[in-house]
Amino acid sequence: MRVRMKRRLRGGIELSDKDFHGQEWTRGMLQLERGVLYLCLSSPGNMPPPYGILYRPVIKACFSDTISFSGIEREGEQWFAQVWFCSVGSGHYG
Repeated sequence: MRVRMKRRLRGGIELSDKDFHGQEWTRGMLQLERGVLYLCLSSPGNMPPPYGILYRPVIKACFSDTISFSGIEREGEQWFAQVWFCSVGSGHYG
């Protein structure tokens, strides 16, 4: 399933509404590999993936054509809680 995504947290801390809405949408895909489910993002500038991987994703919330997944994400040598806001429709996001 291909989706458009934005992160809700940075370094484990929730972004302000301004910072959240100011992000570029990234494209991603929900994947199952070797029995492990994860979300993988492409970069905003279409650099080779992974721009980010959300490990152990679980559905946090669903409404209309949006889904929020929570999980853990690695930044450098540290692991942080993360929520990715995903648009699965072709609405006004972009």
